[in-house]
Amino acid sequence: MNKLVGILAIQGDFEAHIKILEKLNVAYKEIRNPQDLTGVTDMIIPGGESTTIRLVAQKNGLWERLKSFNGPVMGTCMGSILMANKIESPPAEGLNLMDMTIARNAYGRQVHSFTSFGKIDFIEEPFEMVFIRAPKIARFGKDIRPIARLGDEITGVISKNRLALAFHPELTGDTRIHQYFLNMK
Repeated sequence: MNKLVGILAIQGDFEAHIKILEKLNVAYKEIRNPQDLTGVTDMIIPGGESTTIRLVAQKNGLWERLKSFNGPVMGTCMGSILMANKIESPPAEGLNLMDMTIARNAYGRQVHSFTSFGKIDFIEEPFEMVFIRAPKIARFGKDIRPIARLGDEITGVISKNRLALAFHPELTGDTRIHQYFLNMK
């Protein structure tokens, strides 16, 4: 079966993910309502504003469909927030796709955004990580394995076919994390 990657495109930096998928010659589809999920095998939840995306998705019926999506999912920044079963700062409802607690804007406000080099388990050299009003993975369950770090901070985790990253790999132009995600089953 051929992959068709759905990119949640209600709001946020979904276009940066589209550019990476085009670079990799991977079929994609923008997701804005429940009907758009038809045929989608994998999904990317990009960075953006979690409250806005949740409200729109709940209103148009997409929220429940996202909760029950079974294919591989990658969430970057805000996407990792929505994937969590517990959201803090302030408390909110997540999609419950991963057993983890996420603290929103934990690295500070927009003016505190930064780029640094961290470690990814499957990439030998330091990897550029872009943090924009980034969340922190505050807690995670036993079925979740850390795969990305910035110093002592865990910045990425994986559980089965779910990958959550507190940073924006799509803003670096580096395709290796997307390639890793696309090989998940």
